[in-house]
Amino acid sequence: MATQTEKETSTIPYPRECTFSENDWEVLSSMWYPLALETELTDKPLKKKLLDVDLVLARLGGDLIVAKDLCIHRGAPLTNGWIKDDSIVCPYHGYRYDSAGHCVFVPSHPEWKIPTKLKLQTILHEVRYGIIWGCLNGNPSNQLPLWEPEVSDTKYRRFTLEPEIWNCSAGRLIENFMDNAHFSFVHQSSFGKEDSATMGADYDFTQDEYTLTMEFDYKATNPDDSPIGNAAELDRHMHRTIILPFCTRTSIRYPGDREHLIHFNIAPVSARKAQIIAVFHRNFDHDVPVEDLLAWEKKIIYEDRAIVELQRPEEIPLNIAEEVHAKADKASMALRRWMVKIGLKGEITA
Repeated sequence: MATQTEKETSTIPYPRECTFSENDWEVLSSMWYPLALETELTDKPLKKKLLDVDLVLARLGGDLIVAKDLCIHRGAPLTNGWIKDDSIVCPYHGYRYDSAGHCVFVPSHPEWKIPTKLKLQTILHEVRYGIIWGCLNGNPSNQLPLWEPEVSDTKYRRFTLEPEIWNCSAGRLIENFMDNAHFSFVHQSSFGKEDSATMGADYDFTQDEYTLTMEFDYKATNPDDSPIGNAAELDRHMHRTIILPFCTRTSIRYPGDREHLIHFNIAPVSARKAQIIAVFHRNFDHDVPVEDLLAWEKKIIYEDRAIVELQRPEEIPLNIAEEVHAKADKASMALRRWMVKIGLKGEITA
């Protein structure tokens, strides 16, 4: 597990043409978010965006750098550059930066004593579970997820979907993944049963400073095209933790001590776009090809995508009176109350 200490990071300013209000951006910038899979790193700089801030990620020798995608010499994007001698090279004038963000070489003035000001705006980051996490203001107010026992128990097989950008807000996306009442309707072509609708609405719920937790039973189905075989009815015991603000860990237990875990790791790219990194673990179905399991998981979450990309307004209304709420919505109501508590205003831009 690699970590960059807080004292090595910079203060990232409120971005120009930001899709968030300055208040909401300041609140959200104090959180950990999943930026990328480690496997996305190659011999070239990697471009990501978080909260309307363009970022560059790169593996430089044995070190990792996460920084604002900007050479402060003349404002060129470093993701258009390349990696040489364990440094990021700016594509405009060839300035080189090391893993701490310091400029270490200026080709046009090789003997120049480089000013300390010539440094990238680096951000706090940590690698956990093969994911690179980042916090823009360097002082995170939330916690990183805890994935146990699946990451340490060899009985569990891991498979991952590549990161995707969805045309919806991170708030609408996390609400979908903590909503149980939609199973019987959105997922009728995969696992949902309409006559199980009341089961998803009746769940035990608890919360603390960093998490929301729900637990319930759901009678599902598996159609003929499921890679694990068809079944008219399939009992599921579901235990889900929302790691605030935008990550979930869902344990689905089937008869016979079979367990399937789903990790949705969401980052707000902008107020209306979100990146999702989905990671799965199973202690069964080891004989099923990974590509078949991934295709099945993708089918299910694309049923979600078809709905959440159509929701209006795109952002969650934090004024409770703006939408109607039922008993099944108690978890999403708790999420909205938490968002208000930490200072989000929830200005609606739609």
